[in-house]
Amino acid sequence: MAKKRIQTTLSDEAFRILEKHKDKFRGYNHVIEVALKLLDSESSLINEDDLLLIKLIRELDFTGCGKSQYMYLVCGDPKRAVDESSMETAVEWFLKKPFVEIELEEFLETVRKGWKILNRADYIEVTKGQGWIQFFCEHTMRRREVSEFLSEHLLMIYRKYYSEKWDVLTSISTNGFVLKFYRRYSD
Repeated sequence: MAKKRIQTTLSDEAFRILEKHKDKFRGYNHVIEVALKLLDSESSLINEDDLLLIKLIRELDFTGCGKSQYMYLVCGDPKRAVDESSMETAVEWFLKKPFVEIELEEFLETVRKGWKILNRADYIEVTKGQGWIQFFCEHTMRRREVSEFLSEHLLMIYRKYYSEKWDVLTSISTNGFVLKFYRRYSD
């Protein structure tokens, strides 16, 4: 493809961004070309409302919640808010496969990513050993009820899809919880 030469000046901020990405994209011209393609691609751009939502979640410490879950929480029914949450649908959407094909570790990692994005918890870690997987979640809301509410989301799906192959030990405190899953071995 024929190239066109341009000459321009950039603000200090724009040049800093260009410098930051030049090695990754192998030069200034490639950074500019990638950026221009993103600008021209309507489907990949986020709008001002999307940016505002991200800032609300990150900077104002908001947390994401589905409409039906929010309704049940407002109505004082946390059990129904867990049972009818959209977590199951969201995990299937994210992984692009039905739950019966999703391994326990995939599920837990997807929840970790989702809760981080939605600001649901302050720290989440999934670790794996020989025959076990642990989900550690920490939050700053300092209420045992919050820990129970969050852990119940995972336990509800565990009971539905994984309880035949895995056992679980739970530890719940005022600022988080640990779920340790142990693989059941057949004799």
